[in-house]
Amino acid sequence: MRSITLASRFAATAAAVLFVWNSGVQAQEPIKLGFAGALSGPASFVGVEIKRGAEIAVDEINAKGGVKGHKLVLISRDDEHNPVKTVAAYRELVERDNVVGIVGATNSASMLAVAPIVNDTLKVPVICPATDATEITENDAKKQGRDNYLFRVGMYGTGQANFMVDTMVKKFGHNKVGLLTWTAGWGVTGRGELQRRLKEDGLTAVADETFDTNDTDVTAQIIKLKDAGAQSILNYGLVRENTFVVKTKEKLDNRTPYVSAWGIAGPAFWKAAGDSAEGVLTSTTVTIDGPQSPERMAFIDAYRKRYNENMSAAVFAVGAYDAVYLFKTAMERGGLEPGEIRTALENISEFPGLVKHFTRQVFTRDRHNAVTEEDMIMARWTNGKLLEIKFDSKGPYVDIDATTKKYIDKATMKLL
Repeated sequence: MRSITLASRFAATAAAVLFVWNSGVQAQEPIKLGFAGALSGPASFVGVEIKRGAEIAVDEINAKGGVKGHKLVLISRDDEHNPVKTVAAYRELVERDNVVGIVGATNSASMLAVAPIVNDTLKVPVICPATDATEITENDAKKQGRDNYLFRVGMYGTGQANFMVDTMVKKFGHNKVGLLTWTAGWGVTGRGELQRRLKEDGLTAVADETFDTNDTDVTAQIIKLKDAGAQSILNYGLVRENTFVVKTKEKLDNRTPYVSAWGIAGPAFWKAAGDSAEGVLTSTTVTIDGPQSPERMAFIDAYRKRYNENMSAAVFAVGAYDAVYLFKTAMERGGLEPGEIRTALENISEFPGLVKHFTRQVFTRDRHNAVTEEDMIMARWTNGKLLEIKFDSKGPYVDIDATTKKYIDKATMKLL
């Protein structure tokens, strides 16, 4: 009997030692975050910027001791902008690499493909800095009152369309709005959202034109929009497509104000379009041109120092940077398990982000879009810089620098 008791005590002691030893090892293990997006191909400028923004945040956090004694590690996968490969990469990141959070992909189709898998199987929180399809966060889990693991710090489709239409109609007084949208996925959803908001504002597009991916000249569409009397043209498209549009407008000497969704909210557009982009407006969440806060300037300087070049799509790099810090905040206030992180994300009451210093709750259980319509900005391409349009009693203006303010003509979008 005594030998059994001693044996039992020995086993218990050994188990306790093993538990402590394992806990010590776990305490030293890094916390893994994942990213899967386009790191090659024509959309790679989006994926590269997301990866770089996240890397800067990870390095800063690690330099200050990490999170609860753990270093952060970012594991990246190239999905080539392909939803099928995105799904495979997400499974690999969660099931093999054991990430506890993921920075979202580079296209809405990919996020829509993985959303049900994330919510139903993987159950790991995802924060999207780039993809704007409304259904990514307004998914089945949300509609059914279940735990929703999809969050966003960038634009979302319904809100962006509302913002674009309302800005031109209500702030600039353009009641004759024309549409010129891309026939690919994002353009199709964007067109529908713009049509919806115009109808809600009691309007119909005076002309509703589209262009294909292979169209390098949109002369016919621009002429139809002009003949219809469009006071402004609202667009959904990316850098390549918009470059062809603005070059066609320049060739035709067409001065109709042109407003695009945030696909052109980065230096890649000016680099491609050059002076043809002058005066083009775009809705976005952030711009790094013009006067900036010290916090944003520190990020801009860190980016240039690390990568020896300027950002090509700053909005995505900044969004990814904030996404990592949101994960950090959630882990510090909650726990290190995916479910605990998800719950904590819904309860961050204030967050000093670079996209915005949120002085209200960033996310709630019913709202997983950090940026609302009130947080979105309209910006103007001005001499190679994307400058935020602000309003005062005299009207819309941009800050050329810290001391120079230029007002904008509401009818033409020209600087006064």
